[in-house]
Amino acid sequence: MVGGPCDSRNDVVVLWEAGLIRYNAQEAAAFRDGLLKRVKADVSACYQCGNCTAGCPAAFTFDYAPNQVMRMLQVGLVDEVLASRSVQLCVQCLTCTARCPRSIDIAGIFEDLKTIAVLKELDGGENAQVFNRLFLENIATWGRLSEAMFLLRYNVAIKRPLNDADLGLPMVTKGKLDPIPKRAKGAAEVSRIYKKSLEKARWRG
Repeated sequence: MVGGPCDSRNDVVVLWEAGLIRYNAQEAAAFRDGLLKRVKADVSACYQCGNCTAGCPAAFTFDYAPNQVMRMLQVGLVDEVLASRSVQLCVQCLTCTARCPRSIDIAGIFEDLKTIAVLKELDGGENAQVFNRLFLENIATWGRLSEAMFLLRYNVAIKRPLNDADLGLPMVTKGKLDPIPKRAKGAAEVSRIYKKSLEKARWRG
């Protein structure tokens, strides 16, 4: 069963269920092997109970529900998954992993997919690629999240420089948002870890 709250882009799922999309055994096996090495999670162990989708607080924003993503990975529809909004909109609450009766690290799989999508420069919508890149660069630079600097760079990048200005300015005047970024102790180490992680996170599938 692949049904769920995410019915906006289920055409691919319906097509492969109807046998109109060929099962890509090579792609499925390559991705499965890569996941086993990177995340220690086996997508083939999923038997579609739907617990992950039932508990996911963000599933209503997804184009493919978590259990649909798992099934698509099982049959080798990796590119379709990587291009989906589901990968980028996962909030990493770990509910899916906690509820899985097969002890599959579903949240880890989604995080791995997000890393691959970033490395392949795929954007699942909602300016997710820009947001993720600037968010991580901000932390790598300052050792912590500098909210004001991050929002400024993000709004400029998406060409909406005054986006949410009506919310940000009152926070600055009330001292709840520091407009001047401060480098945290150990920022250089955070930057080193970030750069090393990017070097290791290579898509081989």
